[in-house]
Amino acid sequence: MQLHIYNTLTRAKELFVPLMEDPNYKGPKKDFIWFYSCWPTVYRDPTIGNYRATFTADLIRNVLKISGYKVKAVMNITDVGHLVSDADEGEDKLEKGSRREGISAWDVAKKYEKTFKDGMSSLHIDQFDVMPRATDNIPEQIELIKNLEEKWYTYSLAWDGIYMDTSKVEHYGELMWPNYKKRLADLNAGERVEMWSKKNPTDFALRKFSPENEQRQMERESPRWKWFPWWHIECSAMSTKYLWTQFDIHHGGADHITIHHPNEIAQSECWFHVHPWVKYWMHNEFLQVDGGKMSKSLGNAYNLKDIEAKGFSGLDLRYFYFTAQYSSFQNFTWEQLEAAKNARNNLIKKMQKLFDAHTKIILDFDFWMSYDVFKDEIESKYVWDVLEDMIAALADDINTPQLLAIINQSLNSLDKVEEVDMKDLFVAFHRLEKNLLKVGLFDRIGQETVTIKVPSEITNLADQRVQAKKNKNYGLADDLRKQINDAWREVKDNKDGYEITKS
Repeated sequence: MQLHIYNTLTRAKELFVPLMEDPNYKGPKKDFIWFYSCWPTVYRDPTIGNYRATFTADLIRNVLKISGYKVKAVMNITDVGHLVSDADEGEDKLEKGSRREGISAWDVAKKYEKTFKDGMSSLHIDQFDVMPRATDNIPEQIELIKNLEEKWYTYSLAWDGIYMDTSKVEHYGELMWPNYKKRLADLNAGERVEMWSKKNPTDFALRKFSPENEQRQMERESPRWKWFPWWHIECSAMSTKYLWTQFDIHHGGADHITIHHPNEIAQSECWFHVHPWVKYWMHNEFLQVDGGKMSKSLGNAYNLKDIEAKGFSGLDLRYFYFTAQYSSFQNFTWEQLEAAKNARNNLIKKMQKLFDAHTKIILDFDFWMSYDVFKDEIESKYVWDVLEDMIAALADDINTPQLLAIINQSLNSLDKVEEVDMKDLFVAFHRLEKNLLKVGLFDRIGQETVTIKVPSEITNLADQRVQAKKNKNYGLADDLRKQINDAWREVKDNKDGYEITKS
C-alpha cells in the first residue's frame, strides 16, 4: 500500500516515505513511525470539534498500521499554560476554569482529562502509547528554554517573560505557505498580537513571569521571578522527549497552522539544529455548525452530553466523522447526524442479513496484519477487487467518504455477483471494522457466529505470567503482560486462571 498524504509544510499531496527509509535522515535507526498529535486543553467539556481532531489523530495512526508500519504515537495533555488566546494574550484557561467551577486548577485539569478520555472510549478511540501531561514535564521545558537562551535566540521582558526572537529564525513561518514571507512582511506591529515591548510582532513567549502581587495556582519558582509553563514550549519538550529530535508526522487542528505550530517549529529547529524538524505536517479542518463557526457564545459548541441527550451515541458521531475527509471542512447539523445514524444502522443491518445466511464462520488471523500481506491470502476475485478499491481510497490521503461508498456499493452488488467466497468477505470486513471503522458493524451478529483464535505464542506468554506470579516474580509478570499488550491483546485474571481479549 503506497500511502499518499497531504503535507501542510509543502502544500502538496506526497508519497509517504518514513524517516527510516529517507536517505537524508541521519538519526538513530528505527523500525517504526514517530507520530505526535496536539491534544485539547483540559479545562472544560471537549466539543465535538475537539473530538474530530482526536478522531483524525486515531485515524492517521490506524491507517499507518494498516499500511504495514509500526507506530509510536504520542498525544500530549495540555493541563497548564494555554491562554484564552492562542498567542500571548489573556489568562490561563485552567485558572479561568478554576474560577468558573470553584475548584483548584489542578482539579479542573484532572476532571476534564477524565472527561476527555471517557469520550475517547465512547468514540472507540484507543489510548495513545504515551499521553504526557505538561505539568509532569517541567524540567524538559526549562532545559529547552535554557538552551535557547544560551544560543542567543531569546530576550527578556521585565515582569513579563522570556521571548523568542523570530527575526533570528531562518525559516520562521514556513508552515504558513503559500507566500509566507510576504504574509509575515505584511504583519503590522500589533496586528497579530499586542506588541507590548516585543521586538517583532511574531515573537512569542517561552516562559511567562507571574505578575507582581498576583499568585497563580500553577506557578513555579525560578532564579528570575516566579513563572508558569507556556503552551508552545510544552509541545516541543514533550514530543522530543518521547519521540526524538526529528520525527515523521505531527498532527493538529488547522487553527494551529498560523501561530502554535510555526512557534513549535522555530524553537525546536533552533534547539536541535535540524530542518525540517518534522517531515510531514497533517491538519484536520474545522467542524462547522449549520454552515457557520462553532462557539460558546453562539450556543452551538456541542459536546457528547448534548449528542446523547438527543438520542445519539458516540458511534453515530464517529460514523458522521467518516463522512467527510479529515482535511476538508465538515458541516454539522442535527439532520446530518441523524442521516449518519441511519446510514450506520443500515450498514449494520446489511451485515446482519448477510451473515445470518452464513453462520459458523471461524476467523483465525492476525488483526494487525497489513493489507498488502492479507490480500495475498484472498481467493475470491470479487473480494480482492473490493479490498483493492478500499485500499486505494485510504491510500489517497485517507479518503473516508470514498471508503464508505465502496463498502455500501460492494454489499449492494452482491446479488449480481456469481461467485463470492463468503469467508473471505466476512474476514475482509471484520478486519476493516476492528482495525479502522470501529462503528459496531458486527455488534448485532451473535457471538456464536464468530470465533477468534488466540495465537499460541500469546497463550504461552500468559501461561508464563501465571507461573511468574506463583513464584512471586512480579517484575517478570508485568513484563509478560506488556509483551501481551504489545501484541494487541489484553490478559485479565479470573477464577479459572486468565482470559485473553483483543485490546
